Amino acid sequence: MYNSKSKRLQAGSKGKSGYNKGVNNQVKRIDPTEFTGIASATVDTVEAHPKQSSMYRVSLQLTYVEGYERMDETHLHNQVEDTGENDWTDEVDALIASAADATKADEVVVTVHEDTLVSWRLLKGRQLTADQYVKLKVEEQKEEAYRAALQMLERKARTASELSKALKRKGFDPEAITGCLDRLKANRFIDDTAYAVRFTEQRAANHKKGRRLIRQELMQRGVERQQIEVAINQLDDRVEEQGALSLARKRWPTLKGNDREKKQKLLGVLLRRGYTGDVVKSAISQVVTESSEDEHWIDMDDVHEVITDDLLE
Repeated sequence: MYNSKSKRLQAGSKGKSGYNKGVNNQVKRIDPTEFTGIASATVDTVEAHPKQSSMYRVSLQLTYVEGYERMDETHLHNQVEDTGENDWTDEVDALIASAADATKADEVVVTVHEDTLVSWRLLKGRQLTADQYVKLKVEEQKEEAYRAALQMLERKARTASELSKALKRKGFDPEAITGCLDRLKANRFIDDTAYAVRFTEQRAANHKKGRRLIRQELMQRGVERQQIEVAINQLDDRVEEQGALSLARKRWPTLKGNDREKKQKLLGVLLRRGYTGDVVKSAISQVVTESSEDEHWIDMDDVHEVITDDLLE
């Protein structure tokens, strides 16, 4: 994560009531057909969630429009008989089971955050229109997306684009993802500019990479160009130069061939690491100079010791 709030995230999201509890790997997408025929929804009970802090389970009684017919078990049996199918299969059992569940669908449970509970005034007896019920279901998924995002941020920092793709893979609807990201940005749990600055510093100092490669990696992570340039411009030139020189010193002794061939090979290594031409030229020049000095350098103490030994003999 990006700032000091990450510490509170970690402390507040572990344990029995943490954000990282109860988040499914795959989310059931909102199916518009499940709202067909619903006239209203009335709050029946409200209770605190046993495992998720600040979350509440709201039981709603659904009322359907007059004349709307839902498939029940008897209707499904008649359909099976009409088809003339005599073989009772697992598929038929599954269809009947789903129809049986549908007869109990007058009551639904929605899990919401306490802020939603208060703003919506979800008290016993509160009646919602069909449109309000749909919006409440969307709010439920936004909260689920938010908790899933916090769980991912606990493991490592991510950009808004990376989080969006991860939430999409989990099955969240676009509206839920957008709402989740807006909330994370408002709470400063994600900040792509701050992410880019820290990423640039770490890649330059610890991974020995130049600004050209760092810029490419940030683009692959979905950071906007303007935010990337802010981070790149804040990179200390000395850090980048020291990284290139350190890498050159490490690779030079391992390269084969004469000096010209070794220079060409080292040039390719440093350019592939994203260093600019000036930085590469400076690093190669210095490592070649150091190598030349090492080859011609003589320890005068060793010379004196040899002379002394000869005289004693």
